[in-house]
Amino acid sequence: MQLKRIRKEIKQSLDREKVTAMLKALGYEVDRNYKFKLREERTPSASIAKDGYIKDFGSGWGGDILALIHEHRGEPLPEATKWVAQCLGIRTDDD
Repeated sequence: MQLKRIRKEIKQSLDREKVTAMLKALGYEVDRNYKFKLREERTPSASIAKDGYIKDFGSGWGGDILALIHEHRGEPLPEATKWVAQCLGIRTDDD
């Protein structure tokens, strides 16, 4: 699997709706304003930008869906990359 090539394709393919769908598949509740709870908190403090970038204003963290899966869910980067690529219909060498 060529991670750099796949990550580049992923970044070019992301948008708010696609990231929302992946977050929902991971069990997050995303509201109609594209806000969700990344941590245990009373109100959602994370939001999704039009380009799919995620920002958590409560902790200051920001990144893409790959970073969220890797950093917040503890998934190894190659596995996170493959999962996101599959969600987006991007071929990996494993396909």
